Amino acid sequence: MEKMLFKIFLLFATTSALELEPCHKVKIGDNWYEKQVLWSHFGRPYNLNVHKTSNTLFFSYSVPESYSDVDFQLAFYNMDSKEYQTIAGIKGGCTVAIDQATDDIFLGGSDGIYKYNMLTKLADYYKEKGKNVWSLFYRRNLFYISYPDQILHIEVDGRFAVVKEFERFEIDHFHITNDDVIYFANKTGLYKYDKKNLEVVVINELITVRQVMEDNDGELYVCTNFGVFVDVKFEGLKKIIDIKNIFGIAFDRDNNLIYSDERSIIKLLYSVQGCPVNNSQW
Repeated sequence: MEKMLFKIFLLFATTSALELEPCHKVKIGDNWYEKQVLWSHFGRPYNLNVHKTSNTLFFSYSVPESYSDVDFQLAFYNMDSKEYQTIAGIKGGCTVAIDQATDDIFLGGSDGIYKYNMLTKLADYYKEKGKNVWSLFYRRNLFYISYPDQILHIEVDGRFAVVKEFERFEIDHFHITNDDVIYFANKTGLYKYDKKNLEVVVINELITVRQVMEDNDGELYVCTNFGVFVDVKFEGLKKIIDIKNIFGIAFDRDNNLIYSDERSIIKLLYSVQGCPVNNSQW
């Protein structure tokens, strides 16, 4: 009888321990995703962007020695070969824009815009020497936001000019969707530009935007201080990831969501099983 009670106690203890074990999965909608850490142990990865042809993730991060928000380093991580490397030669490298059609990769820092060569793994000076580049974006034309004035510029016929429609606004993030819908964000919130009526529409003035990105199907995601939102047509922003320490998002060649927290870059892979009830999802 004592042996039987002892076995029952062990079974109960083992089952309880398994139930209390942390669950490292994420639930988005009705689906569960396993977290796969791509890279870790460095400061605040920002501005994630994937070159789809090579499945290479480009990003910036705070330099560990100083760990300041204005001292950045650019790097890449190839998700097929697992090759990782920092990108030398760009002072204050902090931003990436990719023309997926031509495979042109533009990098920005505190001394202008550069183009990255995938063969030599070197960055060559491109344009805007001496300009402090806060952010880059590519959609048919190359755009950049200058710092500290936060003014939007566009490249036309080989030269950059201020975008007249937005010269009254300070802009921290800028995005044009596949459907030519224009979004921008600054310290006061997220906005949409109505081209038909030439006016700005407020989307949300309570969030701080950290990155705006489309997935491979053209769905718009907004990474904020309150989590990740999706812009649902006719419904507005809908939160899909409820966590505050996400700094950037991107999508790989297979449309898997990638996000960064304070120290790591993580890819989410679909899982047929979820977490037990009451277990941690993060």
